[in-house]
Amino acid sequence: MILELKQLNKRFDKPVLKEIDLDVKQGEIISILGKSGSGKSTLLNVIAGFEKADSGSLQINGQIIFDKKKNMAPQERKIGFVFQNYALFPHLNVEKNLLFGVKERKKRKTIVKELLEMIELEGYEKKYPHELSGGEQQRVSIARVLATDPDILLLDEPFSSVDTLLKQEIEKELLALIKKSGKTAIFVTHDPKEAMAISDRIAFLENAEIIQYDTPQNIYYHPKSHSLASFFGVANFIEEKCYRLSQITLHKESGMYPVSVEQSIFRGEYYELYISVEVDGKEYPFTVFDYDAFHKEKTFFLSLGQKKF
Repeated sequence: MILELKQLNKRFDKPVLKEIDLDVKQGEIISILGKSGSGKSTLLNVIAGFEKADSGSLQINGQIIFDKKKNMAPQERKIGFVFQNYALFPHLNVEKNLLFGVKERKKRKTIVKELLEMIELEGYEKKYPHELSGGEQQRVSIARVLATDPDILLLDEPFSSVDTLLKQEIEKELLALIKKSGKTAIFVTHDPKEAMAISDRIAFLENAEIIQYDTPQNIYYHPKSHSLASFFGVANFIEEKCYRLSQITLHKESGMYPVSVEQSIFRGEYYELYISVEVDGKEYPFTVFDYDAFHKEKTFFLSLGQKKF
């Protein structure tokens, strides 16, 4: 493991991190996901060394970085931090921004060319930040961090200042860039779609605790709590088993379970149906999307199929 957190605790006026256990493998991309105030940015700051945990331990590459006897300074941790606003120096061109943290003379001669090739911005050496698009600024910001050869990249809400229309394109570029670099990366985000798109694993924080740490597929289809399930979109439950919209099929004449329609709402491309599903004599509230005029029926049937990952 490149990073191991064990039993980390942190409180301000109340607990913001409680008994946090987290392990990250070399080359993994991890997202720390949760609502505002769940503790995710504090966790990132504790890993970086900007905040000191109250107890627990933190190791990078098997070396103790923090415990009750030790607290290594941020600059000693070999961690690169990418800020929300990119933090490029406006009075420096791309080349000088990239070289800002590079001290080795031999490395300075080749690093700019190598990094610009990696981020596919060859020929941009003399451009200034205001001459770059948001996506280009982000790539330069990450390249500047990579120039210092960190073991781990930390990114705090990296897409928060990106136009929604460009977000998916930049997500794809950023993911490819980090994978190309071979670096381990930890993202903080409040956007579940963003987390699923970029992550090998997701740590979902709620009330200062990690509720589930798992692959995006398992968190989506096998959530460990109702609140976690709902965070990722429409979630229907029979007892504790979660069913997503892709696992539900509607039938007009026959199916596994009879359904009665409680309410329908027109959403343009589809109707959103609030229904009651009868399973073994017990009623369960479901929400489904109707593309085939089921909203005109008083009753119909429903079948369920469990996705496997």
